[in-house]
Amino acid sequence: MSRAPPALAAPANSTFSHLFQFCARGGRAALDAGRAAHARMLVSGFLPTSFVSNCLLQMYARCADASYARRVFDAMPHRDTVSWNTMLTAYSHSGDIATAVSLFDAMPNPDVVSWNTLVSSYCQHGMHSESVALFLEMARSGVASDRTTFAVLLKSCGALDDLALGVQIHALAVKAGLDIDVRTGSALVDMYAKCGYMQDSLLMFEKAQKRDFVSWNAMICGYALHGQGAEALKMFDRMQREDVIPNHATFIAVLRACSHVGLLDDGCCYFHQMTTRYKLEPQLEHFACMVDILGRSKGPQEALKLIGTMPFEADAVIWKTLLSVCKIHRDVEVAELAAGNVLLLDPEDSSVYILLSNVYAESGKWADVSRTRRLMKHGRLKKEPGCSWIEVQNEMHGFLVGDNVHPRSRELYDMLHDLIDEMKLSGYDPDSSSFAEVDEEGSASEQDDLLGMVGG
Repeated sequence: MSRAPPALAAPANSTFSHLFQFCARGGRAALDAGRAAHARMLVSGFLPTSFVSNCLLQMYARCADASYARRVFDAMPHRDTVSWNTMLTAYSHSGDIATAVSLFDAMPNPDVVSWNTLVSSYCQHGMHSESVALFLEMARSGVASDRTTFAVLLKSCGALDDLALGVQIHALAVKAGLDIDVRTGSALVDMYAKCGYMQDSLLMFEKAQKRDFVSWNAMICGYALHGQGAEALKMFDRMQREDVIPNHATFIAVLRACSHVGLLDDGCCYFHQMTTRYKLEPQLEHFACMVDILGRSKGPQEALKLIGTMPFEADAVIWKTLLSVCKIHRDVEVAELAAGNVLLLDPEDSSVYILLSNVYAESGKWADVSRTRRLMKHGRLKKEPGCSWIEVQNEMHGFLVGDNVHPRSRELYDMLHDLIDEMKLSGYDPDSSSFAEVDEEGSASEQDDLLGMVGG
């Protein structure tokens, strides 16, 4: 007499929650498995708890995209804060900021995670003013900030070069007892460095009880960014002595520092060290730095040879870097080659014509300067006007080339002309190779920089 097979046990909540969590960790590669588990749950007539539903939502958010997750979210009979935050994160990661904002506005009770998700999303997509504005709204709502809030806000302050706000955020972090947190401390080092206050950045660095590679990179990048190449290299040597392993970003800063200081041999040594000692494969940014170093020291031909040895195709940045160094050595042949390659990659890039024209002018090829100007004019390409910014008494002032909009422009121009006259008496000679044409004396870039100076 044959026996009937035993009935399969009904799946439990823990079965599906573990399955969905496992698939979520697998990312897109686990989508099919996750969908199969979802189908099994539907066929079995199993009624999931809120926790299981949230695990399912998270699985689709990580393995598929926001649209898949939204279907699950809309079908959920009960949504808690975790559900809303998961959906908000899905839209933020996909770059759909507008939908993320709409979802956030519809949330019944956003918590600190909800606020941080949107604040971080703004920051990650370069919308730093919006990030700061949302933080202020968060503060007015009475939601307490945490270490994530401070770290993200400090990054936005650095990107905006807003030292005043950065100092206020620093004070809030101290009040909350989070200034000693590793992530917040690293963000403070980075913020002060980007705002140009390297002494304060160094103070935060030295005060840190524990430093991660973000802190080290912030110091090295800060010194390199502000032209203190020697200090950047000293900091890198110290980093190595303390057995902190550098990453790709570290070597980009180190190579830029070598370029600023003009240390060819050191730059080549660090480039070699990156691949041999630390087993880091050079990326386009590293090759761009080496093209600049070799081009400045040994000439464009050597830099061109390096481009030929790269394991991947050069991008527009590398070709423009080569084009820039051609002006120093008056190498028209390589400049034309570089310009042609940039235009193949980005035909709308007007800066190529300006850089090439400057090479022609530096080499005395005025007919080619005129031809390049005509090409730019007939192609209806326009150069973005130069702009300088200066903060005076907590108010930001911007100055465009030929600016007559500022309420004190007449006074500024009078002072500008006085300064130019004094500089001429001291032997100042405007660069005749400047491509931009302006009505006032001096080049456009010189004038907008000087307007910023006299405005202060």
